[in-house]
Amino acid sequence: MSKSKRVELPQNRRVAIYLRVAREDDDAITMQKSVLQDYAEKQGYMNISVYADNGVSGINFNRPALAQLEADIQTGTIGTVIVQNLSRIGRDYIKTEDWITGIRQKGVSFISVSDGIDDSTFDNTRPLTREFYGLYKEYLAAERRKKRRVMRRSG
Repeated sequence: MSKSKRVELPQNRRVAIYLRVAREDDDAITMQKSVLQDYAEKQGYMNISVYADNGVSGINFNRPALAQLEADIQTGTIGTVIVQNLSRIGRDYIKTEDWITGIRQKGVSFISVSDGIDDSTFDNTRPLTREFYGLYKEYLAAERRKKRRVMRRSG
């Protein structure tokens, strides 16, 4: 299946880069921002806004920057949301999928760089469920491996 060419956003629609870390960590936020801005620029996105929740858990969807992003989506000023990975949006699979589905229904594209999700060239009304479930399973397996490593180190 070949991808169609990326559609240019109208000038009044911005690309949102959303950053989040659970424990306050300016270096981690800076690193996410650098990676995502570089990605966005290489993809030809110019009108970029950054939303960052530093020190806020992904379990809770009541986050200041996420709320501002949602407000900007509601006003129609955001055309694409870019995150480093799905867990930046949320740690609850169902809520995260619902959030992504909701923005896609408003005509907003969603890109998760590390997970390889880029629906900016596809129909935003197409559900992500199958892709999302597979990625979520991979994410859970990676989290289990990470937890085992930490447990072994702490002995």
